[in-house]
Amino acid sequence: MTTLALATAAVLFPAIGSELALQGRKLQTALARVLVAWVAAFAAVAGAVVRPDLPAVAVFWCGAFLLWFGVRSHVESSILLRMLYLLRRRPMTDAELMAEYASVYGESMRLAELGRGGLVVEDPGGMRVTPKGKVVLLFASKLR
Repeated sequence: MTTLALATAAVLFPAIGSELALQGRKLQTALARVLVAWVAAFAAVAGAVVRPDLPAVAVFWCGAFLLWFGVRSHVESSILLRMLYLLRRRPMTDAELMAEYASVYGESMRLAELGRGGLVVEDPGGMRVTPKGKVVLLFASKLR
């Protein structure tokens, strides 16, 4: 089996492992778990490849991770895909669809996910951003 074929086949393991590691959480709030799965799988592959091939496999692996991350993140955050998912059971009017969407993906669900990710906490004065959340906001602001 060639090195590239081995690396290509091995990409399935962290992709599946990442889905298991997420355990229903959003990708952005469980990124550390996902990275552990990808790094561990890369370490296993790196131990099996011939040394001169390692840089090529590392570049391939980074590209595979970025592709997986981009697709997974887009699918997860796509409002249109969520609405299609809600419409799979029955036709709905605009108002019904918006009400259903808000009940399933509403503000309380989004705030709960931010809390699970350690990005916000609730105190007597309301919600506040944690130091971890401030770091994420700093990086996000640099992307604009």
